[in-house]
Amino acid sequence: MDYRKINSHIILLLIVFVVGLTIAMLGRLIVLDKGADAGTANLTFVVILGVCIITYLIILAMLAHIIVPWIMKNLPSKKQSAPTITENSVANETTFDGTKCSQKEETLKQSAEDIRQSYTRAYIEKQNAKINLFLEYSHLTMTPHITDDELLRLNEYIQCYAEGEPLPDNITPIKPNKLKNYDMFHFGWNMAHYFGHKKQNVVLWLQSVFLDLRELEFAYIKGKLYDPQTEKYIIPNIDDIPQYLAKQNK
Repeated sequence: MDYRKINSHIILLLIVFVVGLTIAMLGRLIVLDKGADAGTANLTFVVILGVCIITYLIILAMLAHIIVPWIMKNLPSKKQSAPTITENSVANETTFDGTKCSQKEETLKQSAEDIRQSYTRAYIEKQNAKINLFLEYSHLTMTPHITDDELLRLNEYIQCYAEGEPLPDNITPIKPNKLKNYDMFHFGWNMAHYFGHKKQNVVLWLQSVFLDLRELEFAYIKGKLYDPQTEKYIIPNIDDIPQYLAKQNK
């Protein structure tokens, strides 16, 4: 049941009733003003109200049964003849649509594959550039304190960390000269900060890579990764590696 239609009909009837009632009241007042008695005035009121209601019903009936059907009948209509369907047309249409859909699917797949390959290439290039920049920093920082062989191994270990890969089994640890444990702590913090990794995850990497850190407690190293008075060390904590390198290369 559509209650909206019922409400609209009730509202329309109320409007008609109020208008008819108003007209009937005016008619009654006019009759009384002319000197008629109350009975005649009341009868006039009822007659006028009845005439209003009957008029409304006649108009409504004419609209519903005569005027609206006539308008609908004379409205211009567009009739389209249904195409004749034959076996050949069905077969041709199926073949055409099937080929077209197949071509679209192949094009879509190829486009998606090209996008994936382009994204992968861009990601690898960006990652390699990021790794190479940190390797430049590590060479600048570590070369005075380790051998050439250790520097090559450090490059490999840094790349494993950057790519989230585990370190090689049975790695040969590095023992820097003239570097304190705090310097190596700061180096690990700088690496984790630069690559956006969790700082505590670099502790195991430090313990595996640097010989002097293997006997230290995990919690101790974790608490010393960053020092507020970092500038007093050979390797300080650095928030912006690219900016640091740019200053060093001037």
